[in-house]
Amino acid sequence: MNKSKRLKYDEVRERVERSHQMVLGDTQALGTIQINLLVKYNAWLMQELLNRGLADFGLSAPAYIAMTMINSSTDQTVNPSDLSLCTGETRANMTRICDDLVAQGLLQRVTSSVDRRRIDLSLTTAGLDLLKQVVPKMREKNRKIFSVFSDEERDVLEKSLFKLLNAMESSV
Repeated sequence: MNKSKRLKYDEVRERVERSHQMVLGDTQALGTIQINLLVKYNAWLMQELLNRGLADFGLSAPAYIAMTMINSSTDQTVNPSDLSLCTGETRANMTRICDDLVAQGLLQRVTSSVDRRRIDLSLTTAGLDLLKQVVPKMREKNRKIFSVFSDEERDVLEKSLFKLLNAMESSV
């Protein structure tokens, strides 16, 4: 999200609140809608911070996640379609991202060991070397983001988010 084009959270909340008041005809508080907005807005900001940190390495968040998924797979190869499931990107956009990573020499196309008609992707030595530089930086960035919480607060937040995730996953 481009910071210069991003509304402040309070402005977004006020607009949503005003819209709800117009539709419902009352001044009822947002309640759980505010929690939804906070989660969404924090996710946007975290994505922006992640992309800023990755830009120093010439990567985007989806490219970083794709490289991580390839590295963590059993045989270190993944089909581009499967990467779109991991990143939330469309297949077309994932293809473009992978093409860019291949052009940068970070990924290579390999014939699938399961189906010789299928082309998979694997990390090159340069891709693995880049991950070895990026992962510690991203872990440090995340540590700084969450340093506003005590250990106990982080534990409560993590448990609460897992509880929410499990409830939503079972509803989808």
